[in-house]
Amino acid sequence: MIVKMKKLTLLSLAYDRAATLDALRELGVLHVTPVVAPSSAHLEEAREKATGLRRLLDAIPADAAVKKTGRDVFAVMADTAHLLEQEKEWRERLEAVEAEIARVEPFGAVEPGAIKDLREKGVFVQLYRAPVKSKLTPPEGVSAIHVATRKTDSYWALIAQAPIEWPGADEQRLPEDALPELQNEAGSLRQGLVGIREELAKSAGDRYLIEELYQKAEAEVTLQEVRAGMGTVEELAYVQGFVPAHDVEKVREAAAQHGWGLMVTDPGPEDDVPVKLRSPRWSKPIHAVFRGISILPGYSEADVSVVFMLFFSLFFAMIVGDAGYGLIFLGLTLYFRKKLPTDAFWLLVVTSACTTVWGFATGTLFGMNPEILARIGLDKFQIPFLTDPLNGAKNIMGFCFLIGAIQITIGHVWNIVDLVRDKQLKALEQLGWTVSTWFMFFLADSMVLNGHMLGYLNLSEAATAMFWKVMLYALGVSVALIILFMMKPSELKDGWFNLALLPLNLVGNFTDVVSYVRLYAVGSAGFAVAYAFNNMIFGGDKPWWALLLGALLAFLAHTLNVLLCAMGVLVHGIRLNTLEFANHKGISWSGSPYRPFMKRESAA
Repeated sequence: MIVKMKKLTLLSLAYDRAATLDALRELGVLHVTPVVAPSSAHLEEAREKATGLRRLLDAIPADAAVKKTGRDVFAVMADTAHLLEQEKEWRERLEAVEAEIARVEPFGAVEPGAIKDLREKGVFVQLYRAPVKSKLTPPEGVSAIHVATRKTDSYWALIAQAPIEWPGADEQRLPEDALPELQNEAGSLRQGLVGIREELAKSAGDRYLIEELYQKAEAEVTLQEVRAGMGTVEELAYVQGFVPAHDVEKVREAAAQHGWGLMVTDPGPEDDVPVKLRSPRWSKPIHAVFRGISILPGYSEADVSVVFMLFFSLFFAMIVGDAGYGLIFLGLTLYFRKKLPTDAFWLLVVTSACTTVWGFATGTLFGMNPEILARIGLDKFQIPFLTDPLNGAKNIMGFCFLIGAIQITIGHVWNIVDLVRDKQLKALEQLGWTVSTWFMFFLADSMVLNGHMLGYLNLSEAATAMFWKVMLYALGVSVALIILFMMKPSELKDGWFNLALLPLNLVGNFTDVVSYVRLYAVGSAGFAVAYAFNNMIFGGDKPWWALLLGALLAFLAHTLNVLLCAMGVLVHGIRLNTLEFANHKGISWSGSPYRPFMKRESAA
């Protein structure tokens, strides 16, 4: 569920605002919204300090294996800042040297000193660049040497007894140093930059010192933002924000203790209310996905964590589809348990376990031949519906359509329940969409699978004809319900275009159901890739050394396939929840997270 919020306005004496903010930070329940745009000298100073510390922190790699050096935080900061300054200076010099090398390289090993000596003796050597297509001729009485051609330019060295001009060509200044010297300098600078990175890596054991300072600096930035964003009226200062309804009493008690004025109201439609989710414990792992792609349902919408968790786990299993990959994921997850956030750890445990179960159920283990799996007895775990040699593919495709119809139906039925609770006739429109979704399921089955799933009902030819007649009547009734109850008569003037778009929305309903077949397509592609690699690498009689080489190639091939499967989960597994299902449920993912004003220690 989405935690109910209350809008809060808190007043205190202006001179006491510092103590007020400290007390609010101790409470740690108020999500502050600025009354005015935060701006102050103290805020800018705090931001600059935090930015500087962030720069130092980013420069030092995180490596728990590196030991502490024993330096204090100021020594670590000073050494790191010095190295970064040196790195910046050397990098700028390297860019300049590389640009100079690129400019003079076509002229070869030109010696600037020798050219200057020749000028003192009355021999002038000048360097030019001219377009290849220009066909310029050098001035009379001048010795011209064509040095090189690069893409569309020609490079020349002109020798004369007096300074000359060559109209149409660009004279190039003499290089700072000879080309070999420039190349040596560039090499030394590159080595120096590598050395700086190595020196910074040695400070990894002291990184925590700067990290502690950075956290305090970030807390100070937040404090100054809140302070600068407070409103003032004569001798009063006030702060506004949102607080979970169950925490309002805490604020009331603090207000009575500190003598604050307090106004608590319900949020209005114009308020950007932060979202705090309170999902069932077993569905909380899906919050790792919400954080990873920065999405949240809007405050007035619904917490779909339960549905998202159930279907995402199934989608993950079907897209990866291989029991071997699932076991690898599970092993890696358990190995890196301490480095993973709790939600992410349990999400990976669940999805890996589901993948393993699905892989055994469909007879898929590292893309191995089904005959090999049968020899080692793993065929006992297979579900015939999913592995039938004749109809297995159609069964899984039909299962995908069924999953889509069920998930979309959940969204509409959920809407019906909410609308009935609010006593709104719009619930009948949602009923119409529910019925039309199941018509689209059977239509997809008929068009794509030639009625394969309907065949499991074992209907006679006459009963099948009657079934379709009933379904067409049902579709007509559902369209009528949608048209009649999609909006109130008073809304027709502004919302008439929704009626005009209804045919497209019905087609969209069909394509949404069909789009779930991507689960089969991506999962089958992963198996096909693994199976093809296995046949290419291990097919036929091969000597022992070829088998060893094949094992290495198989490892690389399956690693690539795992990465492709992971991309499939990110693209398709998440999309079906955040787009197809969310559109039917009415989730806009427009929510902003609830971030209470609190001390860092409390946040931990």
